[in-house]
Amino acid sequence: MGTEVLRQSFRGYDKQEVLMMIDGLNALIVMREENTISKEEALAEAEKIRSQPLKTVFSGFNKDDTEKYLSSVIEKISAI
Repeated sequence: MGTEVLRQSFRGYDKQEVLMMIDGLNALIVMREENTISKEEALAEAEKIRSQPLKTVFSGFNKDDTEKYLSSVIEKISAI
């Protein structure tokens, strides 16, 4: 992950949902680093997490920023 940021945006993704998704993906990173889960299992679980729809709200995280950030986290999982 580089210099990705999650800016606030009008009609963005619900912040709580995005943060919960990031927490789930970060847990997979930790499990991969501790070798408690295989890469295939981690990527399959990451896909389940990522496929959950995110609610759009009046003021939330910028959609493009969020998509880029989530993609970078999943790339990190696949690189471990």
